[in-house]
Amino acid sequence: MAQYLGSARDASRARTVRGVVGVGLLAWAMVAGAVAPPSQTATIVVRGFDKEGASHHGVYGADTAEDTVRQLAATVGLPTSDVAPYAPNQVAYANYYGDTPPPYYTAQDIADVAAVTATYGGGVPRYALITAKYAKEVMRRSGAQQITLFGVSMGGLVSRWIVEKDVEHLVSEGRVARWIIVEGVVGGNWICSEGGSSLRDAMRDLLDLDPIDLQHMSYSWIETNLHNPSTEADNPLLGLVPIHIWIPSDDNYHSYALTLASQKPNDGVQLLRDTFFHALSSQSKYLGLPPTRSCVHATHESSKDHLGLRAGIAADLFGRRRVTVTLKDVYVVNPKERSGLGNGEFVFGVSVYSPKAQERYGISAPIHEYRYDDTNFPFYRLPPQTTSTLNAVWFDDLILPGETELTLQTNVKEIDYDLLYGITEDITNAYDSLSDATLHISTVTGGSYNISTTDWRGTVVVAITDYPEFGPEPTSVRDWTLYE
Repeated sequence: MAQYLGSARDASRARTVRGVVGVGLLAWAMVAGAVAPPSQTATIVVRGFDKEGASHHGVYGADTAEDTVRQLAATVGLPTSDVAPYAPNQVAYANYYGDTPPPYYTAQDIADVAAVTATYGGGVPRYALITAKYAKEVMRRSGAQQITLFGVSMGGLVSRWIVEKDVEHLVSEGRVARWIIVEGVVGGNWICSEGGSSLRDAMRDLLDLDPIDLQHMSYSWIETNLHNPSTEADNPLLGLVPIHIWIPSDDNYHSYALTLASQKPNDGVQLLRDTFFHALSSQSKYLGLPPTRSCVHATHESSKDHLGLRAGIAADLFGRRRVTVTLKDVYVVNPKERSGLGNGEFVFGVSVYSPKAQERYGISAPIHEYRYDDTNFPFYRLPPQTTSTLNAVWFDDLILPGETELTLQTNVKEIDYDLLYGITEDITNAYDSLSDATLHISTVTGGSYNISTTDWRGTVVVAITDYPEFGPEPTSVRDWTLYE
């Protein structure tokens, strides 16, 4: 049965935040649970790092055409700001780099940017303020009721600053419908951080990072100015916004340079551990739940072309139903472990497919994958012929409207040699494959499913949570069909 985690808890949280940041009555009503329909929600794409960006000359905070943004918008059926600046459901993109204010800035806006630049030397706080003012301008001109913050790479950190510092009061006034982060620098960037590795220093020199952006992506700066996400975050503003995190996890980039340097799972640019919050306090969780987190088999650079990722983003933009799939327990029949090596080390990988994405967008790629070769799922050391309880989350994200089932394809390996997993039993035979299974799960109701193969068996549990309903469509709006 679907759960509705709704207004009473939201209202309680809203009262708390109201006391902290002093939002008004209208804003309080929005914070208490109102979510604008997708047709009235603009998506603000927050760009990533550019090594020459901080010294860029030109107008900041103005609509900019960008191929990746156009491709994403075209896939999910939304207009872009450079073509349809008055559409309330536009995907809007502006450069936060530059030295010239846009025409819509007032004298106060210019003074605000100058003040934050003087305080922090520019960098992330400056970019966040420019982005937030741009978001308000998009809402003003289009009539959009809310925005989706969409942070990419360093844009994940910039958007984090907007949310946690309540820049331009976007969060406290209920203007942020959701926060999507792709390949985000949520907790910093290993390459930008301090010392300890000659390879790290070499990579930093190779990338020729701008000093202010390098500093603001370092672990120490983030810990000083925000918080260390490897510890519990405690900010009531986080609890007002659904957070959806997307993690590319293929490190095959620049000949595995970051893997060799860091010895940590990564996407070629960003360590996986730095892309998400590791723990949140109760008041920092939207509806009492942690952020959704999904992975795709792509590098930091190639993720922009991953069609499964685009379908998943569409679900986060348009969907309300959250589906959580948990591998509850397993029983290994045939461990395929070498004699004398003890219990086997198993990675229970899975690929998740959306029939609705195939129907609506023609996308057959997986919308989420845990893979042993991406080191994005833990291994379990298990005895044979014994039922072992895992309670491992296999999938946890929103689904597309009208989705009635998901297809799961397992990919199970017994690992004997993998440096990132820390397993060094037999380099001559790195892994063995266990027999796989395909499972079709209902997204209409929760339930329990059994997997049975010749090598292993398992129990899968599906839980469903419905987010608050979208608000009503306006009774009178301009005709936006020109932009559709």
